[in-house]
Amino acid sequence: MVPAKPLDGKVAFVTGAAGGMGRAHALHLASLGADIAIVDKDLAVGKRRAEYAAESVEQEVGEIGRRAISVEADLSKRASAQDAVEQAVRSFGRIDVLVNNAGGAITPADRSFASVSPDEDIAVLLGANFLSALYCCQAAIPSMPERGGSIVNIVTFGVFMSDSRGQYAVYAAAKAALLTYTRHLAVELGPRGIRANCVAPGLIATPRIAQAAAERGLGTESQAGSIPLRRLGRADDMVGAVEYLATDMSAYVTGQCIAVTGGLGLAGI
Repeated sequence: MVPAKPLDGKVAFVTGAAGGMGRAHALHLASLGADIAIVDKDLAVGKRRAEYAAESVEQEVGEIGRRAISVEADLSKRASAQDAVEQAVRSFGRIDVLVNNAGGAITPADRSFASVSPDEDIAVLLGANFLSALYCCQAAIPSMPERGGSIVNIVTFGVFMSDSRGQYAVYAAAKAALLTYTRHLAVELGPRGIRANCVAPGLIATPRIAQAAAERGLGTESQAGSIPLRRLGRADDMVGAVEYLATDMSAYVTGQCIAVTGGLGLAGI
C-alpha cells in the first residue's frame, strides 16, 4: 500500500520553483509531505505572470501545511549553488530529493541554430541548463541520506528528437549533457542508495511557453493537434513522473529518463 504522504518528514530542493513547472513540482512534493527549498534566480517571476494569488510560492507551501524557505540564486555560478544548498541544509538538516528544474531555451530563437549560436548564448544556455544542475548535484549530494535519496533532473524531449527547423541546438545539447551526466551519477551513487533519473517534457503549456507561442511558434494549436493525445501538456502532467522518481515507488529505478510528451514523436512529428 502506498502511504498517503510518501515524503512525510523529507526535504525537497526544487530549482526554478518560483513559477511554471518548478512551482508545480514544489507544490506537489509539499502535498506529499515534503518540506521545500524554493530556489530561483527570480523569486517574483510567477507572481508577475499572475500564476497564483498568494504572495509567494513559499506562502502556498505553507498553506499546504509544510515548511518552506525561499532562496534567490543564480545557480549557474558554483558559489551561488553551494550557498543555496547550505541555506537549505541549515534550515532543514538535509536534502532527500533534489529536483533540478531550472533552465530553458532562454536565448533568442532566431540565433539558436547550430551553425550560428553566438558565444554569449552558448554560455547562458550551458550555465542555465547544465552547469546549474551539475553544481546543485555536487553541492547537495554530501547532505543526502545514504539510502533513499533521489535526484531528478529535468531535460527535454529535444534530447531525443530535433526541432523540425534545427533550432534550439545548444539548449538541446546542454540537456543531452545533463542526461549523460545523470547516468554517470546513477552508476557512482547507486552503491550509496542514491538514485538519479531524468524527466523529459515535451510541449508543456507554462506561461512562458504561452508567451513563446506568439514569439516563436511554439505551443501552437497546430502542434497540439499533431500530438497523439491531441493537446499540449500542462505543468500538472509533469508532477506524476517526478513523484514516481522522488518516492519509493521507483526504489529500483536509476539512470533512466521518462518522457512526458503526450506521444510527441511517435508518429514522426
